[in-house]
Amino acid sequence: MEVRNKRLSDEEFEPERKEVLSMWPTGREVDFNEAIEFHKSLPPSKNYARKLASAKESGTTLIRTDSGVPSLEEHVEYLRYLQDEGGSDLLGSMVDSFTRTLQFEAAERGLRESLRTGKWFINGFPIVAHGVANTRKVVEAVALPLMIRGNAPDWRLILEVGLAGGHSGTSSSPMISFWHYSRNVLLEMSIRNHQYNYRLIGCYEEAGVPIVATLSGGFTILCPYSVIHAAAILDGLIAAEQGTKNIHFGVQYQGNLAQDVAAAVTLPKLAQDYLNRFGYKGMVVTIVGNAWSGKFPDDNAEAFAVLCLSVVTSVIAGTQVAHVKTIEEAITIPTRESNAASLRAGKKVINLLKDQKIDLDGKAVETETRMLELETRAIVDRVIDLGDGDVAVGMVRAVESGVLDNPFATTKYVAGRVMGVRDNEGAVRYLDHGNLPFTNEILEFHRGKIAEREKKWGRKVDYESVVNDLFSISRGALVVRLNS
Repeated sequence: MEVRNKRLSDEEFEPERKEVLSMWPTGREVDFNEAIEFHKSLPPSKNYARKLASAKESGTTLIRTDSGVPSLEEHVEYLRYLQDEGGSDLLGSMVDSFTRTLQFEAAERGLRESLRTGKWFINGFPIVAHGVANTRKVVEAVALPLMIRGNAPDWRLILEVGLAGGHSGTSSSPMISFWHYSRNVLLEMSIRNHQYNYRLIGCYEEAGVPIVATLSGGFTILCPYSVIHAAAILDGLIAAEQGTKNIHFGVQYQGNLAQDVAAAVTLPKLAQDYLNRFGYKGMVVTIVGNAWSGKFPDDNAEAFAVLCLSVVTSVIAGTQVAHVKTIEEAITIPTRESNAASLRAGKKVINLLKDQKIDLDGKAVETETRMLELETRAIVDRVIDLGDGDVAVGMVRAVESGVLDNPFATTKYVAGRVMGVRDNEGAVRYLDHGNLPFTNEILEFHRGKIAEREKKWGRKVDYESVVNDLFSISRGALVVRLNS
């Protein structure tokens, strides 16, 4: 199929909408005009976009985590616990994997079995199975804004039910869904389905209900930031074209403070530059800093250290949100108690640091920022050129040619040549840049940083180094010091 970065017309959108809402019986509960009135009946404090905009204006860092269990009552209880005992500032409904893969019948069976036995047979909140009316009971039962959490190449019915049910944010986006949540789905299809999502969000915006779209270009698990930032910025241009106004970019930290702070500062800045370049007005750009997405330490005390470091990074970088994982991340499905404990630990860090001015090594952050900007612009500009100015066309061609690449993608439609490795200070560099369109200055910078590690260790940085770096945080250090 062909895909272009062009706003869907009513003649395109409305017939498709009828098809989407007919995918499962609960789609019949969706009434757009009635949903708008429901959102407007809620207090402004329960709108995700408004809370993020307020945090940006005041320079506040909010805290949140993910959560989702099958039954309506338990999901409400879980969210209330995170709100009241964890002190969370924002909430989310994590959607189960059956629903995310459009296996609605399996999700409904899992829900019934969970209710019958009292055990969880699905790994999240089956929002489509619950439908609009039940989802609203969740929204009405808590005092905080709710986001629909998860990613999928086809998020359309999930978004319809979730927004009509009172959620005011969503987290699925084209590139991360393509990279990491599919094997056989073409990028064209992920983009096209998300164009529907963003047009629906645009319709809510036009009706006076702001909705947040969270965009993450992929998981940064030992992956240099620039290729992920480029993907997120391109997703942002796709979203903006469809009328989405509130874009919440996500950055996933990898442990080196200077590089992580640079990543969190650079992404919204570059994104705003490109949104302005393409003429998108009235955009509200915010940023969430996420904890390390790779293997967590098994030891709870060590896990606390990892998540608290990510919160420190968010405070220094001035992100609007710090997203924490849990101390049980490596060993089990997190309990509400461990989720709340993680939130309290993170919030304590924010409260201790909020009145302090913290300056990292200015030269180190400046260098990381400059190089990250050079790399990200090189990729984004090349994608735009490949598409003759159309970013959707360019994204498809860029994946085919390896200009957009990912080292740990699940999709089969990827070059997979890019490979990252840590340097001597734990920052992630390109061991292999594949076909990314980098200048000699960029390539020499990465080679030089890797050479510093080789000199320090007295051994070659190779595939074994990559494997060790993947597990280094879970094993107690940012860089595992191997004997030569």
